[in-house]
Amino acid sequence: MRTSARHAGATAALAAALLVSGCGSDGDSGEPGPGTSSGRTAEPTGGEAATGGVNGTWSAEGGGKAMVLSVSGEQAALLGETTCTGTADTGADPVTFTLKCTDGSTDRTRGTVKSLEGERLTVVWESGTTDTFTKVEVPEVSTEIPESGGLPSGLPSGLELPAE
Repeated sequence: MRTSARHAGATAALAAALLVSGCGSDGDSGEPGPGTSSGRTAEPTGGEAATGGVNGTWSAEGGGKAMVLSVSGEQAALLGETTCTGTADTGADPVTFTLKCTDGSTDRTRGTVKSLEGERLTVVWESGTTDTFTKVEVPEVSTEIPESGGLPSGLPSGLELPAE
């Protein structure tokens, strides 16, 4: 489980960086696996799901394979065995996803948020597959250059910069 969480965190960071580039299917047959629901769906939670509460990075396992759903405004990406990208209609009630996968798979290309409760997001895909995602906190990475214009402190000793 710890390894799965580490992989999900690393994949989540990748998902955020690749949000505009692609999305994935695990080839799941629709059978429930770890992290997926048994096919029962909850009623949408209304306001939170309809107003974009889905924004962020979410991880799940489908058919024993890790996947990450990243949503930022109207953009969405699902990363797993393949990469799918597309849109999130956060103005709809419930929120819907329309994705296109790089390998042509259609298992997880059109989905609807069935519930959003705290850190758990359940999406039902037109293929019949249901995935329950857990919110992943992705740490912010600073892109600022130090005011001194120098290198950050704490570098290993013995490093020398080439002369200009």
